[in-house]
Amino acid sequence: MKFLLFSLLIYLLSSCATDPKDSRSNKYLKEKNNKTLEEIIDDDINDSIDFYPIPSTAVNESSQAYDLPMPNQFFSAENKNEIRLHSLGEIRWIYVGLEPSKVWPILKEYLENDNFVELGAIDPNKGIMESKTFDHLGKLSKFEYKLERGLQRESSELFISHLVKEKDNWVKIKLETELVESNSKKLLDYFGSSGPISGTSLIALNLNNEDKAIVFEDEEGGDTKIKVMIGFPRAWVAVERSIKIAGLELIDKNRDEGRFYLSFKRDSSFFSRNESDQVIQVRINKIEENISIISVFMENKDLEISREIISQINQALT
Repeated sequence: MKFLLFSLLIYLLSSCATDPKDSRSNKYLKEKNNKTLEEIIDDDINDSIDFYPIPSTAVNESSQAYDLPMPNQFFSAENKNEIRLHSLGEIRWIYVGLEPSKVWPILKEYLENDNFVELGAIDPNKGIMESKTFDHLGKLSKFEYKLERGLQRESSELFISHLVKEKDNWVKIKLETELVESNSKKLLDYFGSSGPISGTSLIALNLNNEDKAIVFEDEEGGDTKIKVMIGFPRAWVAVERSIKIAGLELIDKNRDEGRFYLSFKRDSSFFSRNESDQVIQVRINKIEENISIISVFMENKDLEISREIISQINQALT
């Protein structure tokens, strides 16, 4: 037993006396590396792949600045913004369900980009744009675009005329020409597919305030009347349409005299004060080429009934 303990003691003492540098597990202590810690780290980083790169946020001062185009604003498809081509005898016009100040830039852009018609003189105070002159059948010609406020609220009416130069004056061709007809349809299509148009023309704002139908009271008899800035042919059609819209009973009409004859019954709402049925005349008188007066005539004059009929017609007109 003593022999075994003595042998174990000798083994332990011999192990502690061994140089640690001679041990296999300590060979790393003999390894030498001439590279610095920074160089070792750089080598590892250069050989690595960045699977989640972070984009650079540095600003290049030499880069150029670009003007981004404004987003397109398309013509409204709402019912009130409808577009129609009207024709009445020799008169042709485009109805647009927008105020003139909003139609003006669309028209201007059309003339600036049209290959056949080029934009010439403009007068926003009068609502007039003209094309540059061109030769047509040996005559110096041009188009005139007249933009007006419509009879109805928040609407516009665009009239296109063909003018020719005779001596020193520009004369409007009264009869419809193929040029005007084709130009009207082309412009109508342009409005229907209108591209990038925005805002309102400030220089054409005054066109919004030019009422085409003005209700006034006659100074002599006190009768209420309507002054419309349209010619008799169009006034006749407009009043007839307004009578139907207002629900008034039309029993007869005479275009040559400019008369509509209405009938009403005693139990009718605002006619209930009358003791017997009456025939009311709605008259249209031509004042000038583009001015007409609408009035009411009754054998038994009643200003209250007259005002009510004028009010209903005016409401339907506008």
